[in-house]
Amino acid sequence: MRRRQRPGTGTARQRGNRWEIRIFVDGRRLSVYGATQEEAQRKADAAKQQRRRTGQAPTVRDWLAEWLVLRRDQVRPQTWLTYEAHARLHIVPAIGPVRLDALTPEHLDRLHAELARKVGGTTAHHVHMTLAAALNVATKRGLPVSSAIHAVSPPRRAERTIVTLSPDEVDRLLAAAVGDSREALYVVAVLLGVREGELLGLPWGNVDLARRQLRITGTASRTLEGDHVVTLPKTSGSRRKLILPLLAVDALARTRRLGDLVWPGDDGRIMPSSTFTHRWEALRIRAGIRPVNFHALRHTAATQALEDGQPAHVVAAMLGHASVATTLRIYAHVTQVSTEALVASIDARHGRRLRVLPGTLRGTDGDTDREIVAPQGISGAGKGNRTLTS
Repeated sequence: MRRRQRPGTGTARQRGNRWEIRIFVDGRRLSVYGATQEEAQRKADAAKQQRRRTGQAPTVRDWLAEWLVLRRDQVRPQTWLTYEAHARLHIVPAIGPVRLDALTPEHLDRLHAELARKVGGTTAHHVHMTLAAALNVATKRGLPVSSAIHAVSPPRRAERTIVTLSPDEVDRLLAAAVGDSREALYVVAVLLGVREGELLGLPWGNVDLARRQLRITGTASRTLEGDHVVTLPKTSGSRRKLILPLLAVDALARTRRLGDLVWPGDDGRIMPSSTFTHRWEALRIRAGIRPVNFHALRHTAATQALEDGQPAHVVAAMLGHASVATTLRIYAHVTQVSTEALVASIDARHGRRLRVLPGTLRGTDGDTDREIVAPQGISGAGKGNRTLTS
């Protein structure tokens, strides 16, 4: 029998007539036993306190093991699995035996060097931030921690590359999806940018074809035990109501109802992400689309909306972003096009007020004349025009 413990107290199991609690002490997993769970827990707490009374800081390996137990019930499962992978694959192999109070910038440089050999800049940045978060909690709990983490900058993130489908690829996708049991899923994804997890966890109760409405209230995710469940979205902004385009209404109206979920797996429950990826790949190949992941459909929907002139805050609401700043940061390549269009409109509005020579522009600045080199080929330049007037 295994019983959930309060965060940070270890793992409790009943072994016959005794209770066992497993904790990490000085780099070793230690089993503490008691006639009752409470007795075993008191012994485990005493073992940890004894280490701390000696003033000896835990190693990076030991503290990360404790910190992961603390965080297990405080963050989303996928986030915890990411933390665990960062610790197991990168931090512990590089600096695991080093005690928290003995960390130096050189140790962190070693970690960064190892990361540079194995992973990209963005992953390296995230690993550094995982370590920083763990050390911050250690400091708050009164453990002696070196300040080295504050002396070393995190690795620079790799520049994000946004991959989108071309208009021709979108047309081929929509044509290839006709007759597929998940046709409406692909339509909603490429037109409205709904996330994969939001689609796989969508219940029919959130679809109102008469009103052309779709409500996003949850997302399919995987628990630490491997179960597939629908959980609340990551942010409040992700819970949103969307108006369905007619193309999506038509596709949803043709979708068979096989249970509570709009697009369930073969067993009627939530479709595993790995299974869905295989089915997306099959459709992508059938449609003749270059190798892109399913998330490219979300980027395509956002990019097309911005290129069509939709305001950034409208696109942010469609995507479920926490703030417009997120939308502007991710899709800066589109907003740059919009900026160029803005400048062109300003030139069109005010360009006729300039009278310039091909090559020079003379104006007045108070009592001082100044000569400015003007671009060649400016419309409206005429021979003999030597002043800037309005």
